[in-house]
Amino acid sequence: MSLSSSWQFVGGVDGWYYRFFDWLRMDVNRRLVRYLSSHLPGNSTHGAVVLESGSGPAFATSLFARDHRVHRAVCLDIDEGALREARRRDPECRAVVGDMCNMPFRADAFAMVFSSSTVEHLDHPGDAVHEMHRVCSSNGRVFVGVPYLFGPLMFQPLVRGTRIGEWLGPVFSRQKLGDLLTSAGLTPVASMRYFLRFFIGTVASKSSASSTGKAGA
Repeated sequence: MSLSSSWQFVGGVDGWYYRFFDWLRMDVNRRLVRYLSSHLPGNSTHGAVVLESGSGPAFATSLFARDHRVHRAVCLDIDEGALREARRRDPECRAVVGDMCNMPFRADAFAMVFSSSTVEHLDHPGDAVHEMHRVCSSNGRVFVGVPYLFGPLMFQPLVRGTRIGEWLGPVFSRQKLGDLLTSAGLTPVASMRYFLRFFIGTVASKSSASSTGKAGA
């Protein structure tokens, strides 16, 4: 679903609701990038290369590009309209049109691969997470953020078949998200709840030697 069509029923991307959400999302992305930066692998002498998979307008990519520990930040999305919006806001944004379940990148290309509020909208989210695993470097990190079952969106299963329910996407517990990551061969190491507990995200390591971090349900 494109950026414009997904927001059409609340006035589209030019409506006040989207613009307010856009402003709110920028603050959320600042907090998210700070959290992800603290989990960047420390084994790169030339700075990390990071990928935002299913980026939409790619706010987090632009923020990562300003991090002194990051050599290059790249975003990927199948929606060309969303990437045009990203480039309009940030002409330096490195944007790639592509399917997050079949990304046009070599294996082991990125020290960190992250996705927030995207995989829940896919018919087969596990395919996307497997692909994130593939393009992540050895001892790199993968982060997936999804709507939280025990947050304000806990009503979503009751409206699953409605337009609003489909727009929100499925909700996840920490266990369900962890299972999604481990099924792709990743090892969860830390979890966070963010955006006023609307979302839960987990950082996972590509290295099987990593231990599972503790986080609340």
